[in-house]
Amino acid sequence: MLEARPAGLAIVQLMSATERTRAQVHTGLAHLRKVSAAKGLPPVTWDKRWGYRMLDDAPEVWIGYERAFFETVRLRVENFIAGTLLPHQKKTPNDPYIRTVMAQMGAIESTLQLLANLE
Repeated sequence: MLEARPAGLAIVQLMSATERTRAQVHTGLAHLRKVSAAKGLPPVTWDKRWGYRMLDDAPEVWIGYERAFFETVRLRVENFIAGTLLPHQKKTPNDPYIRTVMAQMGAIESTLQLLANLE
């Protein structure tokens, strides 16, 4: 990755360059993010146009990646609420557990939406 920056690489290119599977590359990227942060290196980001990159001074790229991440997580939370928690709540609407879970998950979803759209 350090050699590929700032040009960026697609996941398929990373797989080819490292001779690793997609899962291994994703695990490696997660590890690289942690190591980079610990060593004060720039964050590893991804976007559709450039692929994976490490840019020294690009807050707009970092923010764009972070916003996309928050939106992705928000959609997962939204789907979990709709597909799992709402049916549970309909079956046991007075259960204190599900009432607490619904309140907290609603707050999480709202926070993620705010972070994804923060100006």
